[in-house]
Amino acid sequence: MCRRSVLACVAGALPALAGLGCQEQETLTAPALSASCEARPATGTAPLAVSFLVSVAGAEGPFSVAISYGDATSGTNPDIPHTYASGGSYTASFTVTTATQSARCATTVTVQPATSASPPTGNRPPTPVFKSTPDAVRSTISGTAPLSVRFNMCASSDPEGDRLYFVHDFDGDGKVDRGGLTGAHCRADHVYASGTWSARNCLYDIDASGGSLHDEQCKTYSVVVTP
Repeated sequence: MCRRSVLACVAGALPALAGLGCQEQETLTAPALSASCEARPATGTAPLAVSFLVSVAGAEGPFSVAISYGDATSGTNPDIPHTYASGGSYTASFTVTTATQSARCATTVTVQPATSASPPTGNRPPTPVFKSTPDAVRSTISGTAPLSVRFNMCASSDPEGDRLYFVHDFDGDGKVDRGGLTGAHCRADHVYASGTWSARNCLYDIDASGGSLHDEQCKTYSVVVTP
């Protein structure tokens, strides 16, 4: 933006400027950078996919965007939707910068916790069958290192023929080491080093959309491995 001011000059009063006439002086004023942002949708149930509309005005040259989604994740492309996995209130902030300017905007996303669908009337839970190789004695599997153990839930069934989802946690740390729907997931092998380990195997039935119909049914093993 350019603003001009005219300097009046009088030759008689300012001899040094005699003959120069009137001159113009230019003053350059940089425009202010501004940014506004909007979440679409701003509310919903987890997992919630949110698109963000970021409007930028007054940028001098190319600009970049740094995004903090408010759930301990970040990004640089506001055109990519972001999914909030769990319920809560999140403040998504956007910092827009050019070589000489910066601006910031923020918007709030409110996510409701996911709700489990009620099982259809009369729907019954699956019948689990837990096996291991080597066989467990009172839920304890013993052997020498390295000990290969096969956990098998493939003989499990569901009264209504619902699909079953199988979960394996080999070391009892609460994290899923293997999980899935197919026959390749109802059994799993794991090799244990010496020590005492806790292994947890679970299954549950799911509906057509993949939601659980009943709570997990689990069996926990103590795996004792000697050197």
